[in-house]
Amino acid sequence: MKINRLLIPVLAMAMVTSCTVSKQMSQLKTDAKIAFDKSDYSTALNAYDSLISLNTSRGKVADGAIYRNAGLAAWEVGQTQKTLDYLEKAKEQEAANGAAYFTLAKAYLKIDNLSREIINLSNYLDSYPNGNDIDGVRCQLYLAYVKSENWDLAADLWDNLHSDCKDSHNVLLAYLKMVKRSGDTEKVVATAERILKNEPGNTEAMESLAIELFNIAEAAYQSEMKAYQKNRTNKQYRQLLNALETINADLQRSRDYFERLYKSNPDPRYAQYLGNIYTRFDNKQRADYYYRRAK
Repeated sequence: MKINRLLIPVLAMAMVTSCTVSKQMSQLKTDAKIAFDKSDYSTALNAYDSLISLNTSRGKVADGAIYRNAGLAAWEVGQTQKTLDYLEKAKEQEAANGAAYFTLAKAYLKIDNLSREIINLSNYLDSYPNGNDIDGVRCQLYLAYVKSENWDLAADLWDNLHSDCKDSHNVLLAYLKMVKRSGDTEKVVATAERILKNEPGNTEAMESLAIELFNIAEAAYQSEMKAYQKNRTNKQYRQLLNALETINADLQRSRDYFERLYKSNPDPRYAQYLGNIYTRFDNKQRADYYYRRAK
């Protein structure tokens, strides 16, 4: 078989070009790995971008590990969309590791894609139950469960959270929502007080605490008055007086919080509570004042 002499230079050129590209890709892989291992993520990402582009130009798909490291590097330099694109491609090639799942979850949190955030956190939890980032994953997943109102899943996860996570401000606020929904008065009061200790002006904690203190006081008032009306003895009367000291103390605290809330936001709900509290204090003038504003 004869080879057209005109094709020889073309074939030679193609071989040279192919060899040159192969050497270029090999060097890029080396440069990218060195930079990535040194946490020089900007340099690493540039090299990975070039590798991916070269593969694409040749009609090929880059190795999954390249997409994975490229996505991790992109996250470190603040390129969220590139993080998502690259790490999703790594997942398609089954090259995602624990760091990839956790980073994807953080990236989806940043763009407010709650369902995909939960999916990647769950993937990490299922595949890497003893992974280096397990505490951070559980903490973020708890917040995501509360945000998505998956109350049972949030409650199941709570006991497995690290103490540092449980003590963090955002998690305390999420926990407050969970225990309010469960109706656990004792935990609502304790959690709201912890939040207010760190952030005295937190509206959600103030409102929760004000309402719970009022409900506790009102329930105790109704119970003690009913007991006294049923048994009007000196002993029962003394018990009523002692109980009223605690009841009034709770009502005073509740009033103080509601007045702070009403001052910043004259919500009719707050006014109604304040009218009820001043009624218990036999202060008709103040009670009427707030009842008028509750209408």
